[in-house]
Amino acid sequence: MPSIERRLNNVAIIKGATWGTAAQAGAAGCGITPTNPGAFKLNMPALDRDEIVGANETGIDVANVNAIDFNLDFNYQWNGLENILLANLMGTAGAPSGAGTSKTHTLVMIDSASGKFVTYAHDKNDKVYVVPSAKVTKASFSMANGLIKASFGMRGDNVTDADAVVTALTSVTYPSIDKRAKFSGAVFHINAQGGADFADGDIVKPKAFTLDIERKFDSEHAAGSAYIIEPRENGKPQVKLTMEFPRMDSVNELWLAAWKARTEYKGDITITGAIIESAIVYTLKFQMPRLQIEDFEVPDAGLLPAKVVFRAVTAAAAPTGMTGLTKPVTITQINTRATDWLA
Repeated sequence: MPSIERRLNNVAIIKGATWGTAAQAGAAGCGITPTNPGAFKLNMPALDRDEIVGANETGIDVANVNAIDFNLDFNYQWNGLENILLANLMGTAGAPSGAGTSKTHTLVMIDSASGKFVTYAHDKNDKVYVVPSAKVTKASFSMANGLIKASFGMRGDNVTDADAVVTALTSVTYPSIDKRAKFSGAVFHINAQGGADFADGDIVKPKAFTLDIERKFDSEHAAGSAYIIEPRENGKPQVKLTMEFPRMDSVNELWLAAWKARTEYKGDITITGAIIESAIVYTLKFQMPRLQIEDFEVPDAGLLPAKVVFRAVTAAAAPTGMTGLTKPVTITQINTRATDWLA
């Protein structure tokens, strides 16, 4: 029987190459640290084997295997390989820039994430459970216990405990877990979509937030296999920002009028950490050049809180302060990773 430490921590991912065939996730440098590893299950629709009408079933058969949908939750780390999942969802990463230890990664949301998927493996009860191919369907960033939480929706083709490629995770190594992003390092800016660049007066201070980035994937079967073919988008990607404020004030009460007037905004979220070198710090930044208010809520309470939901959409032109940015969201990271997340 494996130890508790082994059961919890031996989890790995690697960029996939051929849909339906596992890549070698059991190698050094593939380790990830989700807080909920192994949260997947097989689901095969049961078919009545006996088509003759009778009082009782005489057996069941199976045909196609449903898509394997599961979630992976992380306390976000600046250099953590959960960023591979984020880059897969965004559809692009590219070689980072920077001559020193600090490296800048820019993840632009492209129209299609076709051909982007991973192999996922988890060492569980002396068996290595492998999802040979899995697409990232959604990323959700939020705050939990003062840390930045990143949760990823996954859609896989299969689960096996006897994969021919990934047979062990004993060689897997993991990033340091002492460099986690904290909510105390987050700064939120919001101002008019056609207004000036952000200034201190544009800072808003939510008590909680959720940023959802989601692609609408299908889960189709085709002749020759019981498992799904690589999912493709069958709907437009959706980006949504929800902010909850601790109490109603002169700033938050204006969201209602803005919602009624269909006022448009731009916004960014910048989360920073410790110094890497000189004055350069670990950074995770989300830039949204065009925000439309979708919903506004004033819950009943002693001190009235406020909740506003924005939809991030494509901008016709880059607003002031966001040169070249028109996609619903662009993500900039500064960390010490020297190679492309999708290399």
